[in-house]
Amino acid sequence: MTRQEIVTNFITSMERERVQRGYTQSQMAKRLGMSISGYKKMAAGETSRIDLYTAYQICRITGKYISELCGEHNAELDAFQRYRCLTSSQKAFVNDIIHFEQDFQEKTPNTQEYISVLVPTGSMEDGMIWDSANLIKVNAASYLRRFGRELHFGILITSNHLHPVYHRGDILLVSRKPPKDGDTAIFLNKEEGRAYLRRFRQATPIRLEPLNSYGITLEITENDEAERAKWIPLGCVLTKMRE
Repeated sequence: MTRQEIVTNFITSMERERVQRGYTQSQMAKRLGMSISGYKKMAAGETSRIDLYTAYQICRITGKYISELCGEHNAELDAFQRYRCLTSSQKAFVNDIIHFEQDFQEKTPNTQEYISVLVPTGSMEDGMIWDSANLIKVNAASYLRRFGRELHFGILITSNHLHPVYHRGDILLVSRKPPKDGDTAIFLNKEEGRAYLRRFRQATPIRLEPLNSYGITLEITENDEAERAKWIPLGCVLTKMRE
């Protein structure tokens, strides 16, 4: 981006954040420690330079990084924006995972041959309450060569509720890609807080079919946005890994 594009993006973000917080330009100027005329001049784009102190204060008020306010987008920033929306306990869980990954990276050679595997602490019954999970590392070098970047993580099957399709001890190798017709995927119901392992059927209505006789077929009306919003596809099962 050019200097002018960065300044323009920053001013646009600044004004959008001001309006979202219900501040007048006068109130915003006061919080920034500048005159109202100076703020209005800046907001109108009548300057090509914004001093460091003003930029710092805007970051403090909005809680955003300067790169965000300047219009930069990348995966790390997107992840951090989602992190901000979590509860304190959820943030603590994410931090534990980060520390685990850093520790593993420091102590283990050839970390690129391993994947992270979630071990649900609850019983893996149909519609399980996925309240917490432990994390382990598993060498999946051959599967990583096969699936490449599509393979994101694994989930350990901890019960025989899904027999004979999956057995206790199987590891489901999961991709975060959206499910297509016939895919086996993991769906989270936001209202219930429950996780379902189902075969996705692109029909009218959409059907989430059980893998065996255990469980019922769930239906989602495709053109009902409120109903669709209840369901979060966690990922698609690429294959199972049996040690």
